[in-house]
Amino acid sequence: MPYQTIDLDLAGPSDQNQSSQSNSELTKNWRPEPTNNGRSDTTMLPWLGSTLLTANTGTDRGTHVFQEVLYHVIDTTLYSVADGGVYTSVGTIAGTERCVFADNGVEMVIASLGNVYSYNGATLTKGGADFNNTTSVTMLNNQFVYDDSGDQWFVSNAGDALTINGLNFAQAESAGDDLERPYAYNQWVYFFGKKTVEPWWNSAEGNPPFDRLDSGIIQKGLGGRYTLAQTDQFLYFLGDDGIVYQIVQSQVRQISTASVAYQMAGLDWSSATAYTMNKDGQDYYIISFGALNLTYAYSEQLGEWFNLSTGVSDERYLSASYQFVYNKHYAIDYRNASLVELSDSVYTDLGETIQRVRVLPPVNSFKLGLGAGKRLLMSKAKVILQTGVGLASGQGSDPQIMVQYSDDGGQVWSTERWLDVGRMGQFDVKSEFWEMKSFYDIQFKITVSDPVFSSLQNMSLDVKAAGY
Repeated sequence: MPYQTIDLDLAGPSDQNQSSQSNSELTKNWRPEPTNNGRSDTTMLPWLGSTLLTANTGTDRGTHVFQEVLYHVIDTTLYSVADGGVYTSVGTIAGTERCVFADNGVEMVIASLGNVYSYNGATLTKGGADFNNTTSVTMLNNQFVYDDSGDQWFVSNAGDALTINGLNFAQAESAGDDLERPYAYNQWVYFFGKKTVEPWWNSAEGNPPFDRLDSGIIQKGLGGRYTLAQTDQFLYFLGDDGIVYQIVQSQVRQISTASVAYQMAGLDWSSATAYTMNKDGQDYYIISFGALNLTYAYSEQLGEWFNLSTGVSDERYLSASYQFVYNKHYAIDYRNASLVELSDSVYTDLGETIQRVRVLPPVNSFKLGLGAGKRLLMSKAKVILQTGVGLASGQGSDPQIMVQYSDDGGQVWSTERWLDVGRMGQFDVKSEFWEMKSFYDIQFKITVSDPVFSSLQNMSLDVKAAGY
């Protein structure tokens, strides 16, 4: 039987199954981008690198954009941050917990475990005893909504964040579970409890002027208070079962795959933080787990998950907080609260190597339509990618990719094959290698660590049936 050339789609998600020999597919520090009429339907582009703007020392407690200015809480200090990273102290925010922010364009409210503050751009004012049990805040129709003890919540007077009418208290009591956080989205306030989510709407009648949508109650609880984040289309959260969900109105949809749920199972969900970002028309939900080495990103448009990390030792991704402000992607380094700028024209994290890895799904006779369990023989593998991307000098002047294969489900990998990507202007380079290798099942791993632009587009394999 002659060799046939088969296409291996280089683009794809992370799908590290509990049974690694079934599938150990991985996408780390690449972002898939749909390509119209290109070499492939989807191209893998490098995830954004980072540049230090302001070195800080302390604990990041969160960021917010108010009146087109970035604000950042480090330890117990609230700062305004100008374009370029100049920090100016605004005042004191007591406590150590992560902060939750909301604003109506005139007032910004900061809440953190019994400490609530209002800031109007000039004066920072601390709330009184009404807020002793408050941990979070949201805003709808010029009224701020706060959580209280148990399943209670309350609403501020319109346009006055720290003034509370004694009648404007209520309970999210459909299931009797404790309230974790209110969150306003698409003209509803969702009251996230430990076991349920109750949507309420602003009826403008009664005290408080909200009514519950009894038909919209969602039988899922909030597993991570700081995992709520939204795009234009969906509200996201980590559930009390360790599953990530999307909400639109009263419809909830699981977006965690079985492999993602397996990876997140058993982690400290209460320590998880998340945010959303938009890059080149794609929306991403990015969730990290405390100091653990796990960060996942979800592409809303493609419906796929991939991993993010920092350095070559698989540390969690450095960004703990994120805001798009001053027409730039600003993030906070979770390790020390330093301000960094994310950019797709930077290929290191604060000068540190970014290791980009793509492990393809397995190739076997069943997938080739030859029936299961048959031996195959390969002779050549070719990676189709952007070439001629070398730098003028230094690391990356002669960029390489590293290719390995495994015939035992990713348990053991072959010696690295270093393939040329092409020095600056060398566009005719072919990244391929020849090897006679028989197998029943094979996976390929591609690693890029040079600080250059990379684009994985496709891969081909010359293979034929080799009997049993």
